[in-house]
Amino acid sequence: MKLEMQKSEPPEISSKNQELRKKGNSPICDLAHLSVSPASPQVSAFKFQASSSSSPLLPILLKEIDEAGGAIPFRRFMELALYHPELGYYASGRARIGKEGDFFTSVSVGRIYGRLLASICREAWELLGAPSEFTIIEQGANDGTMASDILETLTESNDACAAALRYLIVEPFSLNRERQQQKLAAFPQVSWIGSLEELSCFSGIHLSNELLDAFPVDSLRWNGDSWEEEVVVAPDDQLCWKTRSVSDPDLAMAAALLPTNLATGFRVEVNPGMRPWLHSLHRKMDRGLILTVDYGQSGEDRYAPHRADGTLLAYQAHQRFDDPLPEPGLRDITAQIDFTTLARQAREEGFEILGYSDQHHFLVGAAEPWLRSLGDLLGGSSPQMQKDLRALQTLLHPSTMGRQFKAIAFGKNFPVSPQLSCFKFQRPGVEGV
Repeated sequence: MKLEMQKSEPPEISSKNQELRKKGNSPICDLAHLSVSPASPQVSAFKFQASSSSSPLLPILLKEIDEAGGAIPFRRFMELALYHPELGYYASGRARIGKEGDFFTSVSVGRIYGRLLASICREAWELLGAPSEFTIIEQGANDGTMASDILETLTESNDACAAALRYLIVEPFSLNRERQQQKLAAFPQVSWIGSLEELSCFSGIHLSNELLDAFPVDSLRWNGDSWEEEVVVAPDDQLCWKTRSVSDPDLAMAAALLPTNLATGFRVEVNPGMRPWLHSLHRKMDRGLILTVDYGQSGEDRYAPHRADGTLLAYQAHQRFDDPLPEPGLRDITAQIDFTTLARQAREEGFEILGYSDQHHFLVGAAEPWLRSLGDLLGGSSPQMQKDLRALQTLLHPSTMGRQFKAIAFGKNFPVSPQLSCFKFQRPGVEGV
């Protein structure tokens, strides 16, 4: 989630680093082998919002728009804005979290978040039968803080779980990898790969925190009769929105699954990178689970009237911007997750849904053993413990992170009973997706 300095906001945050392949000089957002379709020149006006930019990326965007016949899909714009190999928001190293960055995250609130995820990893290791090799894969590791918190917790006991541990970070960008290597120098268990394609078969857990919301999305608008695609055009070198009929077959199939009883002008984002991401992980996983935490909705809540303008947002210096087009490459761009679609695609790829919960109930379940061990919190707790408790309160609070973030887990050859502790109190639960 992206929390502003002076007020909290629904959408999100953190560095979610995706795989990116280059074909020629054009970056292709892999996200597990997603290719980007070329733009069609047939464009019809719907909503025309001009925006200016001083971004170094702007000339590259203008050139591509011109070469594509005057318009590119928003998905392609978002891909370049975030993942252009030199000027993209994540690839350039501009993505920063915390007080001096563009947004706050669950990780930046304090070490307790990583420590609770570590307890989930240990429980997963136990449920898999305490194997002699257990792999934790993190994707979207930002500066390595979450990895550091998890590893510090898992290795402090120096037991069989610590001995089995292998920590693998998927990081395509060299600047981010350098930061992570500096942060994690004390942990020999850590290694890096550039994409999921490089991943060997593994047993363990794939972790991500606010990863999927940074996958490039298509933007669709309901015109009262059909869904139309929103594209980016540039009259007079100003980035603007227009709509056109849907011509891409995959996008047309996704649009056919959307409701049609919505108000004219209703916007919905379609995330085409989720399925290939799930497919890659299912193919590489022998036994284990995926645990991802992000903000978004499921079921009819996705189409609530107050979401009529969609969920696309941009963030810079703790400010939220409703239009993601200005300053490409200088701002983070996010779109909230459709957890119903994510769960359906996971089942179709062969995963079993292990749990689905808002972050409040998810972390209460994960933290219950720790909370029970504290005893008299007011009388004898240490300053660090008090700091952890304050951070946990922030993570649980329903008006900030507690209800807006959701956690979902998918298993492959992973026991469904006993249930993971983090989903002991799950709300709304698997039936919610």
